[in-house]
Amino acid sequence: MKSKFLTYALLFALLLILFQYINSKQIIDKYEGDIKYYKVKIEALQLENEALQTELKSLKSN
Repeated sequence: MKSKFLTYALLFALLLILFQYINSKQIIDKYEGDIKYYKVKIEALQLENEALQTELKSLKSN
């Protein structure tokens, strides 16, 4: 009886560890995707900002 309990406890622990690993990996992958998306968005906004500043300088000089 005791050996069956230990076997089931070990199996449960392994399944729990596997679940935690898979869940954390999915979360990390999602965050990495979000970071890439926002880096591209920030870069596009910085380029737009530089273009608008250049346009503003040219309008001020005229």
